[in-house]
Amino acid sequence: MNGKIEIITIGDEVLRGETQENNGAWLSRALIRAGLDVWKITVLPDDMEILVAELRGAAGRSGTVIVTGGLGPTVDDLTKEALIRALGCAIERRDGIVQNVSAWFKARDREMPAGYGDQCRVPVGAEIIPNPVGLAVGLRVRSGECDFFLLPGVPAEMRAMFESSVFPALGGPGVDTAIRMRTFGLIETEVEDALRRAVPEDVFKMISIICSPRGVDFYIPREPDGAAHVKSAERELGSHIFTAGDARFEAVVVGLLISRRMTVAAAESITGGLIASTLVSVPGSSDTFREGFVTYSNEAKIERLGVSKSALEEHGAVSEEVCVEMAVGARARAGTEFVLSTTGIAGPTGAVPGKPVGLCFVGMAGPSGTFCRKFHFPGDRELVRVRAVYNALDMLRLALIGEMGRLAPVRGTGAPAQERGGEAKGRKR
Repeated sequence: MNGKIEIITIGDEVLRGETQENNGAWLSRALIRAGLDVWKITVLPDDMEILVAELRGAAGRSGTVIVTGGLGPTVDDLTKEALIRALGCAIERRDGIVQNVSAWFKARDREMPAGYGDQCRVPVGAEIIPNPVGLAVGLRVRSGECDFFLLPGVPAEMRAMFESSVFPALGGPGVDTAIRMRTFGLIETEVEDALRRAVPEDVFKMISIICSPRGVDFYIPREPDGAAHVKSAERELGSHIFTAGDARFEAVVVGLLISRRMTVAAAESITGGLIASTLVSVPGSSDTFREGFVTYSNEAKIERLGVSKSALEEHGAVSEEVCVEMAVGARARAGTEFVLSTTGIAGPTGAVPGKPVGLCFVGMAGPSGTFCRKFHFPGDRELVRVRAVYNALDMLRLALIGEMGRLAPVRGTGAPAQERGGEAKGRKR
């Protein structure tokens, strides 16, 4: 049997850049890390002729074709019909599909839209792939030596269905062929240099390094001697590694807070509640996150956090002095062990002489003192805010693991912000 796997994502919105489609990349990573052979990824428009031709071609060149998108009830959802035409499939009705959808709407006192009525038409012999988080069912259709798996384009639905139904059907080994290591506070080339020192050249050539505003990940081959190479990388990278595996940065931080029975609050200006939102996205965060203050205006900083008028008048809202006072004031009001604070200029407007777009101060008040870091982040408004959030979380993580050497305490609000260790490196990101 042809063991090559092909991925096809469908949707005009993907080609036009109207959605940040990452289904192909996500599927490819999941499959390759499990040792399965992905050789082709294609993005196609909502065009019946193009879809029919491409699906027909895929049936002859690949052993498995995973298709995402175009399974919903609207007029531009063409995937199922295109596969039927491409393979020349006979049709049968599965009335139970529509009955289940109708029951879902009825339970919510709503009428099922008429477009869902077509969901019952499937190729003869098709296997239904259940959707545990949505309404669009998936299909597994066999054609000669090729298996087609049709999945919805909504990432949460696609991932749940892939993990529960498709991956087991492909014989995924259940153990990744690579070990994922996640770092923060270094740029990509610094991680690369450390890995060159840590592992033999033949292993280094097989390592994948992936950079994002949430850190730099790298994948070390599990065989041979993967565990030994991981230990060597850990010695080189030290506390810049925040986890081995797939855990999100915020989940690691929340886990540390819970394990130490400590609490945190947030005092935010530039990030506008994004620190709080990021923390509470983690299950169990209610055990440790207390409250958030979004003090966007100077008046709010004064009234809600007790920031002094003199600090605002002398240094401006975007300053170390104000960032520190925000953290200290919020800690007194929230009664938590830690508070994270942010103030800055996200852009694209708001710059003044000496304070460019991207300038940001990130503060933390905690049992070991008050800390503040100064950054000049690249990127658009969203990226600046995201980078501020994760650098704030990294300050908290370092304090929780006792890595105080990478945190410079503020000794009085007039002291200049220090940039030591990972901070200077983080500023380049």
